[in-house]
Amino acid sequence: MREKENQNILPPAYEGVERHLMAVFYSGVYITNADIARVGAKLGLELPLKDRMALLKQLMRHAHDNDQKPQLMQGFIDILKERADTYRQLAQTFPSASPLLGQMIQKAQSTVMLLQREMRSHPYE
Repeated sequence: MREKENQNILPPAYEGVERHLMAVFYSGVYITNADIARVGAKLGLELPLKDRMALLKQLMRHAHDNDQKPQLMQGFIDILKERADTYRQLAQTFPSASPLLGQMIQKAQSTVMLLQREMRSHPYE
């Protein structure tokens, strides 16, 4: 029972990142269940496709417990960069959507920078 409760509690270093990744308004990208499961697979964790927030918490707990914070952040950075590239292609194909897509690209790039900072930060800050 205690172990299950601990899976739902994130270390303070992950709380801001969690909220940022889950909100399209901040990140510019919708992180899907499959995206989270894909990052989990890179960390050696098999995740069922269920609630995004629960999956992300489980993944972040796993990364924290196994000292895999840099790999976790890099997994999400890769996803954000892929989506930003897709947005760029769409902006070229559909120039009238370019202003909106430009905003989403900017948010994705800002989130990449946030994750890069978090990747370099001390785990107990």
